[in-house]
Order: sequence, then C-alpha cells, then structure tokens
Amino acid sequence: MVPSRSLRRLASGAAAVAVATGAYGFLAMMGAFGPVSCWTSRSASSTGEATTSRGCTAGVDYLLGGAGGNAPVLFFWAIVLLSLVALGGVAAWRGRRYLTWTTAAVGVAVSVVGMMSVGWYFVLPTLSLLVAAAALTLAERGAAEGRDLAGT
Repeated sequence: MVPSRSLRRLASGAAAVAVATGAYGFLAMMGAFGPVSCWTSRSASSTGEATTSRGCTAGVDYLLGGAGGNAPVLFFWAIVLLSLVALGGVAAWRGRRYLTWTTAAVGVAVSVVGMMSVGWYFVLPTLSLLVAAAALTLAERGAAEGRDLAGT
C-alpha cells in the first residue's frame, strides 16, 4: 500500500494544482485574457429604424461600472471559483478531508449544472480537489489501520 506520507504529499500537490487552475479560471472570467461574453441587441425605434448594438464584457466590467451583458454573472462566478479553490486548497493542505470533499462536491455540481457556460472553468480545479480528497481519505484509512507515516 502507498505510504500515508506520500498520499499527503499527493493531496498537497493536487491542492496546489487546484489553486493554480482556479486562479487561472478566475483571471479568465474577469477578462485578463480578453472578453469572455459578447452580446448583440436589436431594437426598433418609434420611427421604424432598426438599431443594433454589440458589445463584449468580462467580470471586471462589473467592477468598473460598465455592467452590460453578462458582466455581473461572470463576476459572481469568478468570485465563487476563487473562494471554492481557496477553501479547498487550504483544507487539503491542512488535511481536512471532509471539507476537501465538500468543496469538491460543490465544484462537481457547478461543473455539471454550468457545463454550457461557466462550468468549464470549474472542471480542472474540481478534478484536482477530487484527487486531493481521495488521497486524504486513503491516508486517513491507512493511519486507522495502524500504519505509521513511514508506511510500515
């Protein structure tokens, strides 16, 4: 069986990957790499003239006051992602397996429900948190069976 120390290192490494990919997803939704959502609006005036408006937004537009399109939604989910990976990462680093499982479960739910929109930003961090939670669980079970940290 794999030593508990190795499993705890695996959990810490997976938590680091979750935080890194979550931070990337946060930056992407906030617009650090370009616009996230583009929209088109068509309207007709009372004289019958058609007007078309187009724009692209990101989460940071909500903070800057130009909250058109999906900016508030992107900002909200960016904050949820950042909070989730921060909480899950700290939980995994400190060996809190139940809290790590909880953050992974929330990530799975958001990934599945939001698959056609923001869910893709949650997939890699969630998979990493699942690996961390599984490693912590296996390490805990190994410790309960009487193996010490050296794996003997």
